[in-house]
Amino acid sequence: MSSSLPSPDDSDSTSSRPLGWGQSPAVPQATRAQPLRTNALQAAQTPSVLRGVLFGSIGVLVVLGIALALVPWRQTVSGTGQVTALAPDARPRAVEAQISARVKNWRVTEGDVVAPGDTIAVLEDMSSQYLDNQFSDRIAESRASELRSLRLEVKQARQSLSQARQKRRAARAKVRNASTGLTTARKRYSRVKALQQDGVKSVRSLETAQLKLQKARTDSVAAAASLDAAQQAVASARLNVQQKESTLEAKQARLNLKLENAQERQAASIVQAPIAGTIARINQVGPGQTVKSGDKLALIVPESDDRAAELFVSSIGASLVQPGERVQLQFSGFPALQFSGFPNASVGTFSGTVRFVNPVDDGSGRFRLLVVPDTSGNRPPWPGENYLRQGASVQGNVLLSNVPLGYEIWRRMNGLPPQVSVQQGKNISSK
Repeated sequence: MSSSLPSPDDSDSTSSRPLGWGQSPAVPQATRAQPLRTNALQAAQTPSVLRGVLFGSIGVLVVLGIALALVPWRQTVSGTGQVTALAPDARPRAVEAQISARVKNWRVTEGDVVAPGDTIAVLEDMSSQYLDNQFSDRIAESRASELRSLRLEVKQARQSLSQARQKRRAARAKVRNASTGLTTARKRYSRVKALQQDGVKSVRSLETAQLKLQKARTDSVAAAASLDAAQQAVASARLNVQQKESTLEAKQARLNLKLENAQERQAASIVQAPIAGTIARINQVGPGQTVKSGDKLALIVPESDDRAAELFVSSIGASLVQPGERVQLQFSGFPALQFSGFPNASVGTFSGTVRFVNPVDDGSGRFRLLVVPDTSGNRPPWPGENYLRQGASVQGNVLLSNVPLGYEIWRRMNGLPPQVSVQQGKNISSK
């Protein structure tokens, strides 16, 4: 019985027995159920997580490509600046000193509301010839005295002209009388000469008639000479009158100018408000201190609801902007979320219209745009003057043409300018 059972030695000997041709080694049952794997096969297979990431990336790229091709983007020209007024009368006005003087006293303080003609400050003229407060009155008195003397000379010259004209009339009368006497003397001489030849008149009568004829000739020559002298006297008197009148006019003009300068100089010592508004700033010069001609004494801001935006853009941007184009503005101090490429998605911005594009730069290569409010299409109005004050910072985007988002990215990567619309290109070419 015991010899029929295999012993451990028999099993070991069997396992260690060499295999014959075509025989395979014995494999345990548990080892046969597992698949056969090697390191090369494991490296060749892709994990499922990586496959998901790859397919997701491809999907994102496809969606992004479609978005770049279809999503519209609004091209813009950006600029910064400040709030101002469209009308020059609504802009702040500086009050300057017209003369070099000493500040006597101030009549206003910052925040006061003034009307045109209100006194802002009183100055004391520092010029030696204008120190006298009655200087203009003295010039007026001196002017009146000199003009009175010149008018008297003109009056005397006119009287002399009148007398010369009277003498000329008398000389003309003498010439006429001498001409008549000469004619009469000639006739009498001819008649006496004929009678003397007939023996009616004596030789003495003929000699007397001849003497009278000579005297008439002498009187005629003397009358003619007197008339010439009278005419020359009239011409000389007329020239004298013209000279006196010219001297009077020239002297009067100089004296008037001198008086007006003195009056204006005296009036310049009273600094007045040129417009109505609020005193925004006063120079720090106190009473007793001096100011020069042209120094700013105060700044007046008129009360007006006129508002405009002053933007400065680059030279390339200015060449693309035309009056009438819409501008999206963001004012300093007003919360806003502005998307330059999607203006309809912006929040807290205000609309404007380009009113004017400056044809020359400001000296630094920037060009000035003047933008006015645009409330068409139920767009919100600009804030009131109590909230939006002149000088506040503003940032604006001038809206241009619509392009695909992909083109915009490509344009910016290549540093190209924004695209010009067809209508705008026609306008530029026509110019």
